[in-house]
Amino acid sequence: MFLKPQETRPHPTPDDSAVIVDASKLHPLHSRPKFFNYLAGIWNRRHFIIADARGRSFQSQRDMVLGRLWLVLSPLLDAAMYGLLFGLLLRTSRDIENFIGFLIIGVIFFGFIQGGLIAGSGMIRDSRSMISAFSFPRASIPIARITRQFLDNSLPALVALIAALSFQWGKPPGWEMLLVIPLYVLIHIFALGLTLIVARLTAFFPDLRSLIPVAGRAWFYVSGVFFSVERFATNPTIQDIMVANPAYQFLQAVRGVVLYQTVPSVEIWLTLCAWSFGLLIIGLVYFWQAEERYVNVR
Repeated sequence: MFLKPQETRPHPTPDDSAVIVDASKLHPLHSRPKFFNYLAGIWNRRHFIIADARGRSFQSQRDMVLGRLWLVLSPLLDAAMYGLLFGLLLRTSRDIENFIGFLIIGVIFFGFIQGGLIAGSGMIRDSRSMISAFSFPRASIPIARITRQFLDNSLPALVALIAALSFQWGKPPGWEMLLVIPLYVLIHIFALGLTLIVARLTAFFPDLRSLIPVAGRAWFYVSGVFFSVERFATNPTIQDIMVANPAYQFLQAVRGVVLYQTVPSVEIWLTLCAWSFGLLIIGLVYFWQAEERYVNVR
């Protein structure tokens, strides 16, 4: 009986049995990149952010009969209500030149600032499906939201300026009114910083969502929207605190260039820039520090 010689097969080589991967170049899918790499990632997605904001702009009232007209009617109705309650009944309008214009600018432009506070509330939780499905810098979400608000708010801002100026006949606007444009930009940069901070806070402490509207109303009442701080805050310390309020400083700057043809001083410009860009940097760093945790939000 003869046995067939055992067939010999070539010994498997590493190339045939496995693929060697350099693990040093791998990183977790939802890891937090270095901060400047994070900023570069946001910049690389700028076209998507702008396209998304433009596609969603002027759409918040599309299901209503009057549609986009509510972007204008809503802040004007708010101004009318506050004017009746505080200007007429409580007489906060005394000693204020063109109180109606003063009030309209205050209500509408404060709404732009407050929009940053409200926009960030619950933003991460509302975007959980997209965050878990894709890998991208999460800060793109609040940036896209504020970019959308920047576009949406352009129409109410224009109406506020026209309405304010219509109540001071014989005093035409000067070239100073063009300074509203950089102020409008700074306001939305400031709002973006707010949105980034609030977005992270409410992602991990959802109960704060109930406190955000309360904080917004309190901020509204201490920002000189419908009264003169100098008249009602007689205590020097309280007056200094209220004047240091960034919302008050933004409103005073806008009113000055529109109603009173006064150019903000260099000190005021530096202060407003410090508030806007300072809060933006703080907001970006604070939001980035929790980047890898957003995917676990439930």
